[in-house]
Order: sequence, then structure tokens, then C-alpha cells
Amino acid sequence: MHDSVTAKLHDTLRELYHQAIDADKKLAELRSRGKAKFSSVLREDSQFITHADHFMPYVAELAEELELLEMAGDEEYQDLLARMVRKIRLLAETLNQFMRLS
Repeated sequence: MHDSVTAKLHDTLRELYHQAIDADKKLAELRSRGKAKFSSVLREDSQFITHADHFMPYVAELAEELELLEMAGDEEYQDLLARMVRKIRLLAETLNQFMRLS
């Protein structure tokens, strides 16, 4: 069962990766015009360790967490999975809102 969950997470991260590339290009374009002057894409209380002014570092953090999840024992698997799903949801929602508004 863990294999099907991690396979789905890999697919999800692949989608987020491509969305982050597009969003980061858009951010670079906005910054070249003197806009998007924020210091962090997500709030500091977002559960992410990463605090960056573009999206790709957040995807990288999720990729690292997926590696940890794949090595986790049954005891910690559920907690790690729940945390990762919350973070994926937050990043996906933020990416979608950004691309819709920009």
C-alpha cells in the first residue's frame, strides 16, 4: 500500500515542480517590472522549514520529505504522510491562486 501512496506523491510533486517553474518565471517577470517585492511566498507559520521568495525551494523541501517518508517505519509513516499532505495542499493552493491572480 505504501508503494501506491508514494507513487501518487511522486506524481503530485512532478506536477507541483512544473507549476513552480511557471510561477517562478512569472515572479521573475513581475520583479523585473518592480513588482512582487515580498520576501517569502508562504507565511512563516506554514509548517514549511523553507522561507523563500520563489516557489521551487518549497518543492525541493517536499521532495526531501518524500525521501524520508519512503524510508520511514510504520510508526512514523502516518504522521509524516499527514504533514506532507497538508504542506502539498498549501503549496498547490498558493500556486493556483498566484497563477490565477497574476
